[in-house]
Amino acid sequence: RRVNSDACSWHQDQALDTTILIMRQTGPTGFLLKEEGEAKCFKVFLGDIHSCTCPTFKKEKDLCKHVCWVLLRKFRVPRQNPVTWQLGLVEREINEILRGIAASQGIRPSPNTRNLVSDVAKEEQDKKTNGTVAQREITPEDVCPICQEDLLGKHLPVTYCKFGCGNSVHIKCMGVWANHQRSSNPTDATIKCPMCREDFGPYSLLQKELSTSHRETLADRKKEHLGIKCSGCQVCPVVGKCYKCVQCCEYYLCQTCFNSPEHNQHSFSFRERPNQRWRPASRLRSSAPTRQVSEYSHLILNHKIRSFCSNSSQALSDLTEATIRSFRMEVIRRNSTLLTPGNQCRVCLRGYQVGQEVRQLPCRHKFHKDCIDNRLLHQHATCPVDGTLFTN
Repeated sequence: RRVNSDACSWHQDQALDTTILIMRQTGPTGFLLKEEGEAKCFKVFLGDIHSCTCPTFKKEKDLCKHVCWVLLRKFRVPRQNPVTWQLGLVEREINEILRGIAASQGIRPSPNTRNLVSDVAKEEQDKKTNGTVAQREITPEDVCPICQEDLLGKHLPVTYCKFGCGNSVHIKCMGVWANHQRSSNPTDATIKCPMCREDFGPYSLLQKELSTSHRETLADRKKEHLGIKCSGCQVCPVVGKCYKCVQCCEYYLCQTCFNSPEHNQHSFSFRERPNQRWRPASRLRSSAPTRQVSEYSHLILNHKIRSFCSNSSQALSDLTEATIRSFRMEVIRRNSTLLTPGNQCRVCLRGYQVGQEVRQLPCRHKFHKDCIDNRLLHQHATCPVDGTLFTN
């Protein structure tokens, strides 16, 4: 078909806004998918006629969000490419997708297609005394092989393949992957890496990492203001500092919208946690150019300001080195809880080691000193975990 249908376009929107996990790959174009928070898995197959076992595909006879997700997320085909809305593909088009030709026309190809064989020599150099390999450095192009989300863009805790390729995976995604493997083959105690298919590491260690990351998630959830929606970007619930207009009834803003020109004619009060009292909030006058301010307002109206702030390549921070140095710093000791499996710097997504310097922000989150100092000074004056804004 020459144009995208309304139904397919809607399912593409759903695919880009939904976290879907790859539980198993059956051949180059067959996938067993599971939506986050859902119990049932669905089989997707790309071919001369695409297919999916979900009820939506069977009912509408059009591309469902699962098929769209495979095309847009897994194979990174640009949405404007007609391939993404066809009901099926010829052999030439499938080969182009598999070779990454379609993806290279718009956005970067998935790093999952990299040649792992050529890196064997480096893996041997990374071997440690206990037989494991070192974690590979995570680059901006790296994605989680299970959920296909950018690793550095999401700032979620990761684990890595310790006996094979050394590549990183979201801890929560690997937990779902491992549980699915164990339920499918209870007699096999080995967890297979989703990328190189080698031994990923002991399940007991993964459980410790899951426990640590779960505790961090629970701590962050204490900053959620349940039932309160930001009147600017419409995010719900507001996380971190919540701002309330002292004149309007039920008018709230999140930290990002409060720092924009949104509703700046009234005064606000704020609190960081739901159990705290409201305190007067002083509003900073933006020093950004008029064009940038208007862009902020436009993005708020389109509910996309958070994406803009996290992906912007501009240096939005105006923190001084003196302000950053005033934040607490410590050196990791041998008995530090930061050495617990699953604890890691949420900027570089690498674990801590004895003797390293870490910086603790006022929101109490800790990071490698060099990692967070560089982010605060040259990129964004916000905490990568909860978005708390810091000022001079």
